Amino acid sequence: MLSDYMVHPSLATAEIPQARDWYAQRLGLEPLLSFPSLLVYQVGPTIFTVFETPAAGTARNSVAIWRVADLRAEVTRLRARGVVFEDLDLGGGERTIDGIVTSTDLLGGTVRNAWFRDGDGNWIGMVEQPDHPGEPPAGMGVGASLAASDLARARAWYADKLGLQPLHVIEGEEMVYRQGATHLTIYVTPAAGSAKNTVAVWRVDDLRAEVAALRSRSVVFGDYEIGDLRTVDGVYTDRDDGSLAAWFTDSEGNTLGLVEDHGEPIRPR
Repeated sequence: MLSDYMVHPSLATAEIPQARDWYAQRLGLEPLLSFPSLLVYQVGPTIFTVFETPAAGTARNSVAIWRVADLRAEVTRLRARGVVFEDLDLGGGERTIDGIVTSTDLLGGTVRNAWFRDGDGNWIGMVEQPDHPGEPPAGMGVGASLAASDLARARAWYADKLGLQPLHVIEGEEMVYRQGATHLTIYVTPAAGSAKNTVAVWRVDDLRAEVAALRSRSVVFGDYEIGDLRTVDGVYTDRDDGSLAAWFTDSEGNTLGLVEDHGEPIRPR
């Protein structure tokens, strides 16, 4: 099942060269792997991908979250490189001050958050927060962030269809899943359903087995024909190296992918 695999954010760009330049100049990141339509970045033990698609710029919600040890220091460092942090009114009396909002978690720990947008308008969050007792250390890295209109519905769907249970839940606000060194955050936002591109990807060992297992739980895999990408019975097979990919949509309208790499990593659709 998917709980055995790490999940990573999938960010859309209109043009790969410009995205590569932005991440190098603004974040100081160079891709671990680089292909004509896909970049793979490593952050600690985690990765995220940037892929070229006409759907770039459609997401109006946070699509990735960096966990950092010292948020104020990171904000200062990135501002010096030209990153602009957003000032936001989050409702309920919470708002950013000089780009940072400070709050308290369920156990009384201090949590700091900040948000910026990359060159294609993708919203990226940064968070400094303590580990919770009894939970595996989260470590520093980047995790996927998904939007939801109805958190209870999303929680039920992820349990019933994907067999996943959250590590912790803030009722009506967000829930966090941990999978190995990665985490997946689902949070309530009016922007749910805006992203028209793949937003998160699981890289699995046996894609056909995972597709069969998920179909037995009534997950519906889509068939697509986009350029040279064509699925057959919900599965795309790369004609050069035999890598496999499949896509499905969750209860909140997020497009999610499964990939089994044999050669060049498959870009999301």
